[in-house]
Amino acid sequence: MIFLAIGFVFFDPLGSKNPEGVDTDAFELRSVTMSGDDYEVVTYDDDLFVLSADNVEVLGLEDSGRDFMSRDESTLWLKPDTAERLGLAGEIDMVS
Repeated sequence: MIFLAIGFVFFDPLGSKNPEGVDTDAFELRSVTMSGDDYEVVTYDDDLFVLSADNVEVLGLEDSGRDFMSRDESTLWLKPDTAERLGLAGEIDMVS
């Protein structure tokens, strides 16, 4: 019983797998690219979304190795490597 309690304290099975600052129900993304003025994002379920750069808020994640998209497709959270590759490094607000 003690091990179960300790495991629950150190491993939060009810918590979010997403970094702090990212919606708990956000999609984790496999890839994010630019096509003209649009973001093309692919989820791990192989769903493709084309998002107009004019209608999407883009935020940077300081301590993440993953990219995310909100369920309503209005926000992208990008890891530093992705932001740099897309030419957005230094131009987007960072969340920790």
